[in-house]
Amino acid sequence: MKSLSIILTGLFGVLLGAFLMHRWLHVSDNAAEATPPPAMLRPRVVESVSPPIELDRLTREKAALTAQLADSQARLAERDTTLAAAREQLAELRRPMEVDMLSSALRADLKSGEVVVTGGYRLPDGKRLYAFVKPVIGKTDDGGETVTVSSRFLSLDETAGKSVGLDNLDTNAANTLQHGEVWVADEETEVLKKLEGVPGIEVLTSPEVSVRPGSRGLIEIGDLRLRVTPALKAGGDGMDFEVRLEQPQVPPKMEMAPVTLE
Repeated sequence: MKSLSIILTGLFGVLLGAFLMHRWLHVSDNAAEATPPPAMLRPRVVESVSPPIELDRLTREKAALTAQLADSQARLAERDTTLAAAREQLAELRRPMEVDMLSSALRADLKSGEVVVTGGYRLPDGKRLYAFVKPVIGKTDDGGETVTVSSRFLSLDETAGKSVGLDNLDTNAANTLQHGEVWVADEETEVLKKLEGVPGIEVLTSPEVSVRPGSRGLIEIGDLRLRVTPALKAGGDGMDFEVRLEQPQVPPKMEMAPVTLE
C-alpha cells in the first residue's frame, strides 16, 4: 500500500507540472499576439534660437569692435600723415647740404597782420637780401578760414640796412635756421618810408597768395622761393607761422687782373 501511495503521488506531481507548463505557454502566446511591434521614432529637430539677452550682448560686442577698428584706422592714417610731413621737413633741412644755395628759415608765433623779417645773407654783388612776409587771416566764400600772405624783398648795402636797424639780421652764413624777427605792421611801413630815395636799393613785391591753415604755400619771383606754412591757434587771431626763404647761390664773378705782355 505504501508503494502504491508513492506511485500515485509521483504521478499526480507529473500531471500537475504538465498542466502548469501548458498554462504558461498559453499565456505567453497570447501576450506575444497582443503586443504590437515597436514603432520607428524619428528624432525631433530642435531649432537653435539665441536668447534675446545673448543676442544683445553679441550686438554690443560687434559695435565695440567696429568702433575700435575705426579708431585704429584713424590713428594709423594720422601717423602716416605725420610721418610724411616729417620726411618732407627733413628733406627741406637737407637741401642746403645737397644744393649750393642761400637760405634762411624762421618759425614764430605772431598775430594776424604782423610781419616776419628774415634773410640778411650776403649776395654775390655784396648787398644783403631781406624778406618781409605778412600773413592776414580772412574768410573764404564758403565761410572757411584762409591766410592771405603778402611779401616783399629788399636788396640793399650794409650802410642802408644799418640805418633802419636791419643789421641785426646780417649773417655771413649761407644757410640759417630760426633766423629772423617779428615786427608790427607799422615798423615795416616806417622802414620802407625811410629807405625811399636811397640809391642802390632794389625792392621786389610779390602778388598775394592765399593759403589754407595747415597747408603750405609757395611764392616765386625769379630765382627767389618763399615757402610759408600757417597754422591757426584756437580762440583768437594768433598763428604758428613758418617761413623759408631760399635761392641758388651764384658764385661771385672773378675779375681778371690785366696782364701786360712784354
